[in-house]
Amino acid sequence: MFITRWIIFVLLKHFPLNVTGSHHDPRVTLTGEDVHVRRYSLNCSNRRIELLPGFPQNNSVYVGGHGKLWYLNFNRRNQSKKATFPALERKRSDRKPTAPGNYDVTTLHRVDATRLFVCGSNGNQPKCCLMTLDMVCIEDISPSGIAPFNVTERAPSLYIDNDVYAAVSREAKQNSVAIRRIGNKTHMWPEIAKQEQRYISMAFSGPREDQLQDKVYTFLVQESSDNHPEASAWNSWVTQVCKADMGGPKTMLQKSWTSRLSARLSCGIHDRKEYFNQLLDVAVLQADNWTQSRVYGLFRNGWGMTAICIYTMGDIDHVFKNSDFEGFTGAVPNPRPGEQCVKDSTKLPQKVLSHVKEYPNMRDWVWPVGRGGPLMVSHHDYKGIRADRVRGPGHKHYNVLLLSLDNGRIHKVLEHDAGVFIIAELQPFSTRTRIQNMLLQHSTKKLYVSSSSEVVEVDLSGCQSYGSLCVDCVQARDPYCSWSRTHCTATSRKGIQDVEHGNVSVCGQDGGSVPKPSGKKVEILPLASNHYLHCPMSSSHAEYSWRHGGQARECVPANGSCLLLINSMTSEEDGVYTCVASEGGYTRTLAEYRLQAESKARGLTPPSLALACLLLLLLIR
Repeated sequence: MFITRWIIFVLLKHFPLNVTGSHHDPRVTLTGEDVHVRRYSLNCSNRRIELLPGFPQNNSVYVGGHGKLWYLNFNRRNQSKKATFPALERKRSDRKPTAPGNYDVTTLHRVDATRLFVCGSNGNQPKCCLMTLDMVCIEDISPSGIAPFNVTERAPSLYIDNDVYAAVSREAKQNSVAIRRIGNKTHMWPEIAKQEQRYISMAFSGPREDQLQDKVYTFLVQESSDNHPEASAWNSWVTQVCKADMGGPKTMLQKSWTSRLSARLSCGIHDRKEYFNQLLDVAVLQADNWTQSRVYGLFRNGWGMTAICIYTMGDIDHVFKNSDFEGFTGAVPNPRPGEQCVKDSTKLPQKVLSHVKEYPNMRDWVWPVGRGGPLMVSHHDYKGIRADRVRGPGHKHYNVLLLSLDNGRIHKVLEHDAGVFIIAELQPFSTRTRIQNMLLQHSTKKLYVSSSSEVVEVDLSGCQSYGSLCVDCVQARDPYCSWSRTHCTATSRKGIQDVEHGNVSVCGQDGGSVPKPSGKKVEILPLASNHYLHCPMSSSHAEYSWRHGGQARECVPANGSCLLLINSMTSEEDGVYTCVASEGGYTRTLAEYRLQAESKARGLTPPSLALACLLLLLLIR
């Protein structure tokens, strides 16, 4: 203990750090012990995890993994179930049953109130089937063009009106990815793009007032054709197709999209020439009016920085309807290609079909809302994004982003007019791990996070960890939480909060004052001895300092504490020491100590810096 104290003292004495709030980092860090989480072990390791909301029960989820399907009910664990995928097959009574292969579930959708649509791959031959809610296969479905061969292929898909829209490779060993549709409508089998493409996400653009005009947007990255040494290797795009598209006639674009148009996504700080070209993930926050639905794109640049840019469905639609066509200078055919969806695309004029085939790209780019830059630029290596809309007191709504990191942690981020505020870092897993997938249930405000072997339910409205006082709850600026006059709890109509500013004046006399910590009994310290005092650092956005004798003293952070170092105890160091934290114009006292020097020196003389360094080296070894 003596050696450890001296090493800490020497390190902090000679290598001091500044304690200043950084609003680019989470305000607080919350472990699984701080927030309300419930865990379910899968008892196996999975290379890929697919998640689907359970229904009709809340707090439940379907999970697809390695050769297995799970139904997990976190409220009633005895109702949880497990099934093999694909199920054991018996083709004829005179044959032995064929054992299920080494399949990984790659596709998991809800068909209706009684059925699931599930696909899996063993890397060689995918399988798809319709299943009951009890996870029993009732009908085999051809997997061709809608199920990926490779378990690592992103392969986004949608299930809409008994049609599957999927962006997958058709061949096991070739780059044959394309947007296809299988189901009740005409099967769509478009040509393969010449440049390599990787599909990220699919989103339904609607329902529109005229549902004939409903579209599907697909977000992807495409290999860049720019050979400049400083050019990005990938560019990000959004593609549209009409849900009603039936393809062209036999003479042109038969079983190919007649409505497919593509536009570049812009995300960058253009006056500083900082561009984020590689799209990593997409989250869509649906609005009552489809034009106001927000598309959150998570991007990365070549330096490993990440950024979030926001687009609206209406802005994307505007580009497709009004932009000039890249590489085309003549008169645009009538009707304008891709502008309006039609009941029978096989009857479109030949000029329209030829134009779609030859000039599918828009000259204009899709810009973030307000033609601005990123909502957020970060040094954190974010991997995934989910978005939620939270209703606060007074019917006001706030948007919250959940961003996953490569170490298994999640940042809870408030979007507001001035940018973002990182509310907290959540640590749902007990050890460092890679997050496989995230599912947000908007109605219950539960986030389901999966590793390769575990699914964790995180209660986003678990608020008790912020503290037991009104000021703690308000300064958290968490839209899910408000002060109920006795404790910090899930937001209610009469709850107290100030999400925009975290101004504790809203607390008034109801929890607005913080009791001053009672001073410890006098600590008697030997003359010339060294000593350090601890102060808890609950918020990384606060500024901390020590005060003694009317003067501010240096504060050094270490292991979640703000330390005050006393080099050599003398009678001048006698007195009261207080640690204060200032945040958002509010200052509180967090710790208080009373020290007194002995009249005679006792103990060992402080070792030299060389000795301290030697002890440090021995400890490291």
